[in-house]
Amino acid sequence: MTIERLPWESEYRVFGIPKTFKPYPEKPVYDILETVSKKYKKNGLIQNNYKITYPELKDHVDRLATALAGFGLRKGDRVATLLPTSIQFFVADYAISRAGLVQIPSSSLEPPDNLEHKFKEGSPKALICLDEYLDVARKILAKVKIPHIIITKINDYSNSQPEKYEDIKIQGSCWMMDLIRNTDPNPPQIIYNVEEDLETLLFTGGTTGLPKGCMLTHRNIYANAIQNLHVMGQAGLLLRGAISVLLGLPFFHSYGHLIMHSMTLFGFNQILINDPRDTDGMVQMIKDYRPVLQIGVPTQFMKLCETELKGLGMLGLSGSAPLPPSAQEEFEKKSGGGIMEGYGLSEMSPTTHLNTSFLLRLLGGRIPVTISNLFMQLPGVKPVLNGALRLVGTRNVGFVLTRAFSLLTRLTAAKPKDKSKKTSVEKRGTIGVPFPDTEVRIIEVGTGKQLSWSDVASGKVGEMLLRGPQRMLGYWPEKGDGVDKEGFIHTSDVVKVDSNGYFYIVDRTKDMIIVSGYKVYSREVDDILYKHKAVDLAATVGIPDPEREGSERVVVYIQPRNEFKGSLDSSEIISYLKEKVPKYAIPKKVFIIDEIPLTEVQKVDKKKLRKLAIEQFEDGELKDATA
Repeated sequence: MTIERLPWESEYRVFGIPKTFKPYPEKPVYDILETVSKKYKKNGLIQNNYKITYPELKDHVDRLATALAGFGLRKGDRVATLLPTSIQFFVADYAISRAGLVQIPSSSLEPPDNLEHKFKEGSPKALICLDEYLDVARKILAKVKIPHIIITKINDYSNSQPEKYEDIKIQGSCWMMDLIRNTDPNPPQIIYNVEEDLETLLFTGGTTGLPKGCMLTHRNIYANAIQNLHVMGQAGLLLRGAISVLLGLPFFHSYGHLIMHSMTLFGFNQILINDPRDTDGMVQMIKDYRPVLQIGVPTQFMKLCETELKGLGMLGLSGSAPLPPSAQEEFEKKSGGGIMEGYGLSEMSPTTHLNTSFLLRLLGGRIPVTISNLFMQLPGVKPVLNGALRLVGTRNVGFVLTRAFSLLTRLTAAKPKDKSKKTSVEKRGTIGVPFPDTEVRIIEVGTGKQLSWSDVASGKVGEMLLRGPQRMLGYWPEKGDGVDKEGFIHTSDVVKVDSNGYFYIVDRTKDMIIVSGYKVYSREVDDILYKHKAVDLAATVGIPDPEREGSERVVVYIQPRNEFKGSLDSSEIISYLKEKVPKYAIPKKVFIIDEIPLTEVQKVDKKKLRKLAIEQFEDGELKDATA
């Protein structure tokens, strides 16, 4: 696969994206905040209708970084966090970076064994924790010694801030806001090696076993933020500092962690939703602040479709789990906006791909978009237009843009039985094209043989391997662990690529089901199930077939929509699939359940469902449903 023949580079030309961003800044992640605090002084973070500007945020960050250094923490020491998506997470993250320390982001929803494992492996010298999570923290502290415990209340950044704090009877504990108020901003001067010094030790949970710590450097995260900055081309750069974005995804997750840095680099007003399940809160903030972008996970967009979204016209950006095409269609119908799907994995900091073809559809296709991007690259054009947008104000710009998106979405929507060219430029069910400087290799599943570009162009599928400036150093604590000898990450995702360089995930190798030698791609079955009118959530899993060694049985779990609960029958799903999938892919059993389990980042938990299916088989519940 030679660089000259990579088809996605033609999309770079359309959007005005350079082939490379090299050389990347020789600066730590903290530099992102330092830069925007000077350039976008009026913008900042909004939480429960309370706003802190970027200059104010920087002041709090510098004070906390000074306090951390005052505790005797030195470059390379780890600091764990147990925080929701919040201003507090921003303060902690950038303060840890500013002090030359390494963050271990954690969730109060993680299994206790996982948290204990992370803290024993990472050996943090401090913990920054929300007071609501102290019960979780106490259980950890009973098993892992952490010298310094810094506690915060969610109302520390609100319009009703606490006047005083109660005494917390935990050795080495103090309140974060007391530290910030009582410490002058005089952080230590740190010399960074951005390619080697860690910014984050981010533990990722695999399909089996305890989580592994991805060692992410300052270069990894800063490079990935720059890649994200340019991914929407010149139009995205035009909006720097001029709009608001809604963030309802957890920052302790790799996707949320990177997005907070990317959106800061954009200089946007960032509207933070503390609870990712708070759909009503999201809708209210959308109406109050008119964000142009909403970044979240598929289940959030699916839940939003159940609310009143008419005319809101936002652009959604979905990641961390596959986005069902039905969710895109429903979101467009209800809101007048559209969703762009991205892709990434923790080992890549995490993002590597984004599908921006919805923008091509809105703006009239590749030729108009190419011309407009060339125009915006003329000297002086973008700065003048950007300055004008920033004078108008983020809410006003958001109101106008979302109304325009809503109108354009309706005008370019496919009509019944209409296959006109105006909609053909939008591609659905794809994760998009790779970011610049992201190297891709595709290998044959089973043999590991590298596929040539002509093989891929002819329709062959294979496992995707990735390498780039955003690739981790390795799994903690060994540099190079989890990376092959040529520096590639093996993603376990089976992909195909179209003629424009857009990637389609066929399945995960670990989720691929082998039935008597035939491959069943569980994601394809899931996508078909999502098209059924009664299906809210669906998951297809495979379990060992005791009657055929090396073979598996297909099992499907369905969470019905509210109006179909109690009336949807498994036989209806079997009959539906019999018309749409090969005989070997028809499930042996379909379970209709009230609620499909989700992970702490709102992804369908196939690991838990696979375990449940095995238990149900052992209890005799998995009889042949296809007879």
